[in-house]
Amino acid sequence: MFFDIRELPKPSPDSPPLPVMRRKGQWLIPLLAALIVLPGCAGFRQAVSSDTEQHTTTDHQNTPDTQARSSSQADSPDRPPEPVYRPIPAATLYSLLVAEMAGQRQRFDISLYNYMDQARTTRDPAIAERAARIAQYVGSDSHAIEAVAIWLAEDQDNPAAHQAAAQLLMEQNQFIRALEHLVILQDLAGISQFDYLAANAAELPEEQQTALLEQLQLLTQKYPGNASLWYACGIMEQHLRRYKQALNNIDKALQHNPAYLSAILQKARILVLMQRSDDAIDWLEDAQDDHPDHKGIQVLHARILLEQRKMDSARDAFAALHKRFPEDSAILLSLALLEEELGQRERAREYLYQLLASQSHTNEAHFYLGKIAQDENDYEAAIEQYAQVSNGREFLAAHLKASYLLNETQGIDAARHYLNDLRADYPQHSSELVRIEVDLLSTAGQPENAMTLISQALSVAPDDINLLYTRAMLAERLDDLNTLEQDLRTVIRLRPDHAEALNALGYTLADRTDRWAEALPLIERALQLTPDNPAVIDSLGWVYFRMGNLERARPLLKKAFDMMKDHEIAAHYGELLWLSGDLNEARDIWQQGLEQTPDSEIILRTLQRLNIDPETLSQH
Repeated sequence: MFFDIRELPKPSPDSPPLPVMRRKGQWLIPLLAALIVLPGCAGFRQAVSSDTEQHTTTDHQNTPDTQARSSSQADSPDRPPEPVYRPIPAATLYSLLVAEMAGQRQRFDISLYNYMDQARTTRDPAIAERAARIAQYVGSDSHAIEAVAIWLAEDQDNPAAHQAAAQLLMEQNQFIRALEHLVILQDLAGISQFDYLAANAAELPEEQQTALLEQLQLLTQKYPGNASLWYACGIMEQHLRRYKQALNNIDKALQHNPAYLSAILQKARILVLMQRSDDAIDWLEDAQDDHPDHKGIQVLHARILLEQRKMDSARDAFAALHKRFPEDSAILLSLALLEEELGQRERAREYLYQLLASQSHTNEAHFYLGKIAQDENDYEAAIEQYAQVSNGREFLAAHLKASYLLNETQGIDAARHYLNDLRADYPQHSSELVRIEVDLLSTAGQPENAMTLISQALSVAPDDINLLYTRAMLAERLDDLNTLEQDLRTVIRLRPDHAEALNALGYTLADRTDRWAEALPLIERALQLTPDNPAVIDSLGWVYFRMGNLERARPLLKKAFDMMKDHEIAAHYGELLWLSGDLNEARDIWQQGLEQTPDSEIILRTLQRLNIDPETLSQH
């Protein structure tokens, strides 16, 4: 058998039920909502002892019914023999009834324990199958493996057993062994699931993907006309970013099955990956002619148009989709957002109100209705719409906008009252809402009140990393370096790979103290975590500058400024150039920084320290 397992200890009859865990995110209809009669629960098939066979035959050998059956079977040699059953031992029947009743009461641990015990005891394949299904449902992989092994051993020509074995092996990332069972499934039942195998192999390491592809390619010699197999080869080539070969394999799948819809869609996706979006659009338009009622083809066509920023064509495509599938709220939302982006606010508003009327995507609808009202300077209506966003990814953005509009129109107290009420209604978002209020207070010139607020929040949630980091940044504005260092070190202790905290602490030590030896490894670690971050590159250049190593500092500061024309980076790079004698280039860099941020305090402080009149920057 391909599906071998390690020997598991058999529990004693007195042992407690096996502990099992529900698989995270798996919400299925309860398997045991009602008592289901399985063949194995009515009687054990065939595998009877010689004693039982003799006993049964002795009891019935002379009855008329037995003679009639024998005669009938003799007269019909092609008729399949009737199954032979034996009585279920009382202990087994009791155990299975307990298992079913436990399942009805959601005690799947007891149900699994009893089914596994009887699968081991009876070796009945139906009981083993039932045990495997329960184990898969509750997420007990070890029991599922053992149950499927029994099932396969006792009913090795059962396609469902091989299908279950393949699924379990895929969950353990043993895809080549899973493929062996899918080959048997193909031979036994003519069912091709090679495409499903390949689609689930996306997260395998590259060397394992390559090995799996080689096995699939070998199978094309055995099944040259199997479209699912060619499609699977195409998917594996796509995983390996070999798009030309992937496209060739998808085309072969379509040669064998021109109506293979998954392959039709995948060909378009591969064409997009090959930077041939126009060809993908043309391909899907032809496919729509052949499959006018297939939603997936039309949706992919519309999305590719949208990705290519062909906004008018995308809007027309989504409008056609909405006309054909008026009950699909996701299509209606996409159409509304396209109309809003194209400046057709009335149409967008109409579609968004349709979503509200159907109670579909209500949070998104309120958010974008608020955005439209804000764009039209109707702040009262915008606040009203934003305030009705109750969940989802738009929640924080909506209430951030509402609080800032309240601050602008009614003052800081109104905004704070609004946020305070929100925290009471949505305690799960308390941390984020506190940070919004802290930013409002800081912007309003009340950093002390902001510090009081965030410190109160941290007294309730002392290990909240986001609050700690926010307070550290606020402490820097208040020149409270002790609090800044303490909070950032706490963040780093709680999350050693927090690149922002590492960089912030390292930069502060480099810029505000002479503890450069401590700053350097912090910034180097941050750069290791985020190698393309211009802010971290600037920090590393700045610590070298502060240490007097201008040769190492210069290329880093130049690289950071080339990547991002930030005023703070401009201040650092300009100072290095000035001290290196490149005066005109320094003035140019500072001027660029001031054009980006005219009131940059850091540039103005740098100029003051170097006795440079800002008015002279544009005159050089």
